[in-house]
Amino acid sequence: MIGKKFPDEVHVRALLDYANSIIATLRDPFLVLDKNLRVVSANQAFYSTFGAIEKDTIGRVLTDLGNKQWDIPKLIYLLKEIIPEKKFFNDYEVDLKFEGIGQRVVILNARQIIIPDDLAERVARERIGAELILLAFEDITERKRLQEELIASEDRYRRAFETSRDGLLLVHKTEGSILNSNVSVQELLGYSSEEFLRMNLWGIGVTKDKNDFHEMVSKIEKDAVIHYEDIPVVTKIGSSINAEVFLVNKAKVLQCNIRNITERKEAEEVLKESEEKFKAIFNESTDGMILADIETKRFLMCNPKICEMLGYKEEEMFNMMIGNIHPGENLAYVLEQFERQAKGEIKLAASLPIKRKDGSIFYADVNASPITIAGKNYLLGSFRDITERKKMEDDLREKMNDLERFSKFAVDRELKMEELEKKIKELEKKFGTAN
Repeated sequence: MIGKKFPDEVHVRALLDYANSIIATLRDPFLVLDKNLRVVSANQAFYSTFGAIEKDTIGRVLTDLGNKQWDIPKLIYLLKEIIPEKKFFNDYEVDLKFEGIGQRVVILNARQIIIPDDLAERVARERIGAELILLAFEDITERKRLQEELIASEDRYRRAFETSRDGLLLVHKTEGSILNSNVSVQELLGYSSEEFLRMNLWGIGVTKDKNDFHEMVSKIEKDAVIHYEDIPVVTKIGSSINAEVFLVNKAKVLQCNIRNITERKEAEEVLKESEEKFKAIFNESTDGMILADIETKRFLMCNPKICEMLGYKEEEMFNMMIGNIHPGENLAYVLEQFERQAKGEIKLAASLPIKRKDGSIFYADVNASPITIAGKNYLLGSFRDITERKKMEDDLREKMNDLERFSKFAVDRELKMEELEKKIKELEKKFGTAN
């Protein structure tokens, strides 16, 4: 089409309209400038993106558009000096602030076009120079923001990976080879980062072999995460440690989290042994024993002796409210003491009436105090039947009261006798002794 002769100005106009139609359909902002950088044409995307209007754009110099944000020395240099020499420039990035739309990051691409001689005269009549610049704008503000967020996210992930207290490995999804390791896993298993790079996941015992690894990958593609609560992991010196392992599906790799639970396992064994000793002492005690939930005030454990005292079976007492064994007149006192014990203020030591299943009452020395088992607070209570002792104490108290009353009577009688003898002596003195 460049060498074709156009017979009249109608064809020139048609050509310009055709070019403008193409520019108008472009999704990115686009300007046509003459060699003096005056705007010849602009598409709708330019107006929409930068909040401009046609009457303030067409015919104006690029540097005067908007709030003169395009008056950038380097940009003007590129358009006036580089374009005539090299005919184009690409990927010039600018970060500008626009009225009404705020900050924008834009990439500029420019290309010079020279109108052929046989069209130049006709084009000149359209008030357009023979040398034009096509200037394309690409708004990459959102892309730039996402890139920065991605970089920040990757930086956060890298810092978390490097500083995690758990051992972390990044593993090739198909080969099973270890691609990266953090300091924690290097210290845990005794391998350097370079040594890990020559290893695979089954080399440390997380999977049995390559086939087992592929089966695990198939499962993780479906479930996203695989969790092994307790798996032996092999160290460099050949020893085995108990580990909790998470395998997490990432986009291109697997993340393997290894947490040393050897100490936790040992603590669990010690706790288990301690609990077994506690249960043995609890169940074999000659005193009645209960373990109650300190919040709900319900029995969780009862030994055979307390069941015998109260006349209940063990399954009947499980989850029974503590108020069930205390007569109504004492319940408020017991609950008050219970609340104080829950706060760690006191340890209960009192002789209290206790209600049996059949409604009868016996008396017990009750001792109760908070106890922590596996990190949870409970109330441990002991009951010793003192009904016979209390009966003896009551009998003794009654006898002491009788003796006190008798002693008082004897003293009163002796006082009265002394008073009578005194009266007689006074009369004898007054009237003489009777012959």
